[in-house]
Amino acid sequence: MKSRNSLTCVVAVLAGLALTACNSSESPIGVTKTDLQSAQGTQTAPGTAAGTTAAPGTPATATSVQAVTTPGTAPAPPNAAAGSTVTASGATQTGTPTAPGATRAAKLRFAPIVGAPIAAATPLSQRLSALAKQKGITLGTSADTDNTHIMKGYFSALPDGNQTTIIYVWDVLDPAGTRLHRIQGQEKVPGGGADPWSTVPPKIMEGIADKAIQGYLAWVSGAKT
Repeated sequence: MKSRNSLTCVVAVLAGLALTACNSSESPIGVTKTDLQSAQGTQTAPGTAAGTTAAPGTPATATSVQAVTTPGTAPAPPNAAAGSTVTASGATQTGTPTAPGATRAAKLRFAPIVGAPIAAATPLSQRLSALAKQKGITLGTSADTDNTHIMKGYFSALPDGNQTTIIYVWDVLDPAGTRLHRIQGQEKVPGGGADPWSTVPPKIMEGIADKAIQGYLAWVSGAKT
């Protein structure tokens, strides 16, 4: 009887050990609350490169985060050239953007006027020079070797009943004499006579000069110089 009680106790003890072992094997193995708290301390701001977040359970240290950037920005690339601009997307723009056609500075030379007498050509030439300087156009001479454009004007004055029609053509040439652009038009003034140019006032020629400069600037702003 005594031996049977001892056997029962042994069986009970073994059963208790087995139950304890089963309960231990069923305990979840994974991320604990402590691990989660440690991991939360190592999260980086949006935009940080992959691989900088510490594994769960790793203490948050200064060396576990390599770079933290503000959302929408990017760190400047190494060895960026001076004057470079880094955009939000990370693209690098080098230098200062230029207007169309402004790849290099234009230098304009006016060739002698063809077809207009000195009395009409003088106010025209004076206005061309003054307005060109006012607009920031660099003027050259026939002795310069770095002119980029040559502007040559052709004029005719035709009697037209009781008025006179002035026809003008401006050719913009390259240094070799090849025509690159043409500006043309006409003006009418009252009066007629044996000499059509005698009826043309200086303000008409100055107005033609204005249109020539305006036409040149409009063209060169979109032309490759």
